[in-house]
Amino acid sequence: MSLNSYDAGEDFISVSPRAFTLENCIITSNDGNEVEIKDLVQDVKIHESLNRSSIIVEIFVNDAANLIFHMKLAGNEKVRLLISRLEPGDIIKEFSLLLNITDITNFAETSPSSQSYTLICMSKHVYLDKEKLLNIPFDNTANILIKNIVNKNLKSEIDVRASTKNSMTGIYPNISPLNAISWLLRNSFDDNTEVYFYESASEGLVLTSHKQLMSQNLYEEYNRIPFNTQTTFNSQPGEVFKEERLKIIKFQSSLNLSKLDKVESGAFGSSLNTIDIATKTVDNTLDYSYKFDKNKSLNDVAPINNKMTIGDKKLNEWKKYKQYYVSKNSLAFGNKKNYHEPVSKTLLESTSRFQNLDTTKLKMIIPGDFDITPGKIISIIAPLQADVTFELAEGEQFIDGFVTGKYLVSTITHHFSSNDGYTSTLNLKKDSFIKQYEEK
Repeated sequence: MSLNSYDAGEDFISVSPRAFTLENCIITSNDGNEVEIKDLVQDVKIHESLNRSSIIVEIFVNDAANLIFHMKLAGNEKVRLLISRLEPGDIIKEFSLLLNITDITNFAETSPSSQSYTLICMSKHVYLDKEKLLNIPFDNTANILIKNIVNKNLKSEIDVRASTKNSMTGIYPNISPLNAISWLLRNSFDDNTEVYFYESASEGLVLTSHKQLMSQNLYEEYNRIPFNTQTTFNSQPGEVFKEERLKIIKFQSSLNLSKLDKVESGAFGSSLNTIDIATKTVDNTLDYSYKFDKNKSLNDVAPINNKMTIGDKKLNEWKKYKQYYVSKNSLAFGNKKNYHEPVSKTLLESTSRFQNLDTTKLKMIIPGDFDITPGKIISIIAPLQADVTFELAEGEQFIDGFVTGKYLVSTITHHFSSNDGYTSTLNLKKDSFIKQYEEK
């Protein structure tokens, strides 16, 4: 079955958010020949992550034309991929990607006359990453340094949303551009919050921060209501499309409730030890104790309370369980502060915030969404599992306070299938809850 089109309704307007059309999938070989292979494509997956510098695209091909032999596919070929959907209101959504084949996997002979394999593709900046190692001095804020690397060395554009105020001085130690960016990110903070560098299919390369993510508007609110109120018999196609778009197909969670693991990771308390190798002095140990901040959290209730203890200590009193060690060199650049300076001031708080984002992790499958990206904040409304007769008798609105709430989208897999259509699988995280389970 071809992947060319799935559930495109009358006049090609999609009646379901699972609909899509594979417009093009063109391979350009190493010698410059172009071949359209959309009729051979059976499945496409686009992987995005808040903590990954490139998207990864898997294109599953059922090859009855012996393409792999005639084009002499060996990796490094270019792929132009265009997937679109015409939504109610004549709104066009699409992914238009220019990729490079980095690997060919899962080769198999499915029949005497055909073979199948998967093309693993990534963006061009990943290929350019190894072109030249960086071994030059730097002196600027992290957002400007990263933008310069992306523009000059990776020959790409980036949407810079983070504002890192501390200037960083040093020398790139003969490392690749992406490794240099990763190194800069470990020492970069936006108002004491961590910084993210990632790529999505719809937005390209993005540099943002936890502060910026928390300040954005809610993207959408999804629900698990088991019935539909809109149908093609009593509603406009746009209303049917919208209701299905916000319906959760499936979700599951590993819960991730271990408080001991969180204490060991520094989520609720930690200590920083710094040594100045220039003056051979040891600074006073800096201790950190977790304090809940509604302005930098997704929901209104902290993940711990005063009744939660290990031994006779509250969870945020275990400050020595997680120890950090930082070497400073105060005389390396005269009166200038080197890259360790922001780390020593913000490491404990930012690490705590990062670890607490794993308070609850949830995997959710929804109908396909071209606009959703890593870093979006979404909300889930989940009804409480209860006796239906009791629920009706009391007339209460039952809400599961553990699952319900705001989440940060961490990773996304856009899956285009000839069997199930277009679905988006989201990995979600949250650092807080909507209600308190125990009194403080």
